Amino acid sequence: MSERILLTGGTGFFGRRIAEALRGRGHTVVTPGRPDFNLMDAASTLRTLEQVKPTTVVHSAAYYGGLGICVAEPIQIFQRNVVMGVNLLDAASKVGVKKFMTIGSACAYAGAVNGDMKESDSWSGALHPSVEPYGFTKKVMEVGMRAYQKGCGMVGQMPIVTNLYGEHDVFGEYRSHVAAALIKKFADAVIEKKKEVVCWGTGAPVREFIYVGDAAEGTARLLDSGYTEPLNMGTGVGTTIKELSEIVARLTRFEGEIVWDKTKPDGVMRKVLDVSKMESVLNWRPPTSLEAGLAKTIKWYMANKAEADARN
Repeated sequence: MSERILLTGGTGFFGRRIAEALRGRGHTVVTPGRPDFNLMDAASTLRTLEQVKPTTVVHSAAYYGGLGICVAEPIQIFQRNVVMGVNLLDAASKVGVKKFMTIGSACAYAGAVNGDMKESDSWSGALHPSVEPYGFTKKVMEVGMRAYQKGCGMVGQMPIVTNLYGEHDVFGEYRSHVAAALIKKFADAVIEKKKEVVCWGTGAPVREFIYVGDAAEGTARLLDSGYTEPLNMGTGVGTTIKELSEIVARLTRFEGEIVWDKTKPDGVMRKVLDVSKMESVLNWRPPTSLEAGLAKTIKWYMANKAEADARN
């Protein structure tokens, strides 16, 4: 059934692909933005929802980045994301929204989970200190959605998304995640004819990556499924940062040496999602391989490098 959806962050990296996927499934998607729609301001948020009159809200907007920004701006990351989420939940409840989806993150899992992370591990311990300010904001939203469901019947949904990469990502070192940061680093090295590229840490940590178009399709499928528990959204495939670097080096045609700066932090040593429940609930798995997705991303980045590098 077609729904009228207000999507926050609808012009951002992930949000624009969610909008495409939702429209492709027949939904009407409205993507208001600043200055008229300011999620940090409760009155502006309520006013926009009163004008749009959505049946469903999908909250994709976030203040986020990689390890660097998590270390440098813990207060801003925590405060902005909590305020935006709470303002939106409250406004949605006041205008009679029936369904509220917020985009979750694998950062919200306990830092000491052994093996692949299952949804049942979500509250099993403390978050890793490197990502706690951001990860905990996702827990705030999970509890918030449950509270509003009990209080006013607004149904909550949450895809727990692993590391995204793809076209229109943030590629600058300060706010980028690892895949985009490496793409820029190796592309710049090729252009500048450098003989070595220095990467953070040891290269040993294992991460999971999902192409942004696949994650958006999974998110749209979840919205239509009616499933209301938090659901892992990923590939279930682990890749070391060293392996990722070598793939990016090959695809950008970098022929020099990769040097590891072991004075920089690695973060959590393994972060891979158990996606068996996703495959069962959605009867689907992401079709894009890491190599194919990175090739698409690099092709887009090289064709739009100046514009991509200017984004922050």
